[in-house]
Amino acid sequence: MHSNYRIRRAESPDDARKLHDHFDEIFHPQAVGSFAETIFAHFPGMEDERWFIAVDEDSSEIAAAFALIPWTWEMKGTKLKVAEMGIVGTREGHRNKGLMKLLNREFDATLEEEGFDLAVVQGIPGFYGRFGYRYSVPLETHIDIPLHLAPQLADDGAYRFRLAETEDIPFLAGEDERYRRLNFLSVFRDEECWNYLLTFSQMTEFGSEFWIMEGQRGEERYYFRIPLQGFGDGLIVSEISEGISDDGLINLLAFCKKKAAERNKPYIRMNLHNESIAGKAAISFGASVGSPYAWQIKIPDKTRLLYKMAPIIEERMRESSFAGFSGVVRLDFYKNRVDLDWRKGRLESVKSGGVEECENTLCLSEDLFAPLVLGHRTWGELQYTRPDIFPAMLYVGSGTDRASDKTVRLIDALFPAERSWVYEQY
Repeated sequence: MHSNYRIRRAESPDDARKLHDHFDEIFHPQAVGSFAETIFAHFPGMEDERWFIAVDEDSSEIAAAFALIPWTWEMKGTKLKVAEMGIVGTREGHRNKGLMKLLNREFDATLEEEGFDLAVVQGIPGFYGRFGYRYSVPLETHIDIPLHLAPQLADDGAYRFRLAETEDIPFLAGEDERYRRLNFLSVFRDEECWNYLLTFSQMTEFGSEFWIMEGQRGEERYYFRIPLQGFGDGLIVSEISEGISDDGLINLLAFCKKKAAERNKPYIRMNLHNESIAGKAAISFGASVGSPYAWQIKIPDKTRLLYKMAPIIEERMRESSFAGFSGVVRLDFYKNRVDLDWRKGRLESVKSGGVEECENTLCLSEDLFAPLVLGHRTWGELQYTRPDIFPAMLYVGSGTDRASDKTVRLIDALFPAERSWVYEQY
């Protein structure tokens, strides 16, 4: 690391222009600079100190930078404070000098100081693992519908289509509530966030069209989202009302087929969970299903997150064969341990585990905690490629001992796989 770099936060509106130029140079021809400047000035909850900057003291130019973009996620009704490490870029000539390592150190200190539950990244593969991020929630599915499989738009005018306006925010917030109920992890978007999506976000090339479709008789109303940019050559549809009827979905797809043809898009790409109503319907039509990418997630404080999850895992315990369970369930990370202390089905405490043996122990590496606790994979699914996650009794003792061990059933009950999906907030 060279000594002629200074780490700082954004200090004034003048930094918005500097960040604009910085990101435009790195990501040309994409207009990432305009996107960053819009986030800087207008995104809810963004403050100057949310920008982490490395400055070259010799030239006074920004050498590397990224933003802490605040989110609120929801986990079965429990709000989570989430920090996205977003809009990350280092200028050529300043790379491989440890600048991101220094900025990330400052970022991690902020996560701890402000009590963030999760840090998340949507970034490139293979880079962020060095900073403690693990693939833990589905992202960017590819349900591709060739245009010849999509229905034609009927001439009966059963539905009207129009672009959403700020007056539609109460309806859109209600649709979000339905979506959140169907997912273990989801995004919570308040009125400010929806206002940003329908106004300032539209001024960047990374904005989206939000469409409202209404039945002619007024008994049906749905919405869907078409991002202006994204992966692949298809017309992307990244949100659809979860309660949409079959007729409504047929008409929606027919409308999108028409838009795809107008915009020279060779197919419709649904960026939705495979188990969503629209996703399952598209697959039944013969859409191809790709392998999803994933959010990369870091958990700053395992104990704090488990405390927040207490109502969720208590409910899971009640609904299992261990209702009323008393005892300790230990997560052994080899270098340290976390003990979940139960009394009559209630999680009394979450604390560092001691050196004494614990009857119900799951051994796992630190990097497997996020995908397990966030419901991305069961411990058994993770073990398929990672034998270092296992109930402690699995590899020791007689067959009789193993049969009587409760750990497998307890962990299966407390940390099952879940359906999660996170919509974008900008």
